Amino acid sequence: MNLSSKRILVTGGTGGVGRALADRLTALGATVVICGRSVPPDAGLHAIRADLAEPGEATRVADEAAGRLGGLDVVVANAAVQYRTPLTLGPEPEVLARARQEIALNLTSVAELAAASWPHLAAAPPGRPEGRADAAFVAVTSGLAFAPKQSAPVYCATKAAVHILLESLRHQARTGTPGVRVQEIVLPLVDTAMTAGREGPARKLTPARAAEAIAHGIARERPVVPVGAARALLALLRVAPPVGRRILRDG
Repeated sequence: MNLSSKRILVTGGTGGVGRALADRLTALGATVVICGRSVPPDAGLHAIRADLAEPGEATRVADEAAGRLGGLDVVVANAAVQYRTPLTLGPEPEVLARARQEIALNLTSVAELAAASWPHLAAAPPGRPEGRADAAFVAVTSGLAFAPKQSAPVYCATKAAVHILLESLRHQARTGTPGVRVQEIVLPLVDTAMTAGREGPARKLTPARAAEAIAHGIARERPVVPVGAARALLALLRVAPPVGRRILRDG
């Protein structure tokens, strides 16, 4: 896929990997709408304030982004939160509230965003009355979807669920809207506010390097794109699953 002139929505695009990705896609010639719970003053005209954990917000964002851009070619579901959720300590109200937010943002909003954006992605673009040929729904997951860590069980579960969601969406798209592909980006530990104070067996990737790899992956159109250390992790899990799981368990 040539990303130049593409109309792209990036959720969670006001900071971290999402903002770096929006900048990278713009540099490649795409027109990008971003959304986030807070919008910085330098975000520009194509920024939407939204809390995707709230029902209906993903639909509003998809429709508003399509309205601003005159359609959508690519949607990147990037928004997510991660909390420590010690569920074995009993039903602490604060812990359970954080768990509900993780599920709502990391998983439920991705399903809603897919449903809301699909009519825009499947619509014939200008100059192609015969139909769509090069649209994409992309979601960002994590190596933790494949090998969970003990401190964030709900986050890991949501990312694993998104991995399966994308597989199923890929089957639906193949039979119903073959011009819209479904893609998963598997990130390693990236140096963002979410991972502040945390280290892993591999050095953190910078948001700019992650964004470059994501943009390259979208352009190459592979169904699953592991980035950085996630490539080694997925390879290790194929040949020695217990070793891979042990490495991430206490991350």
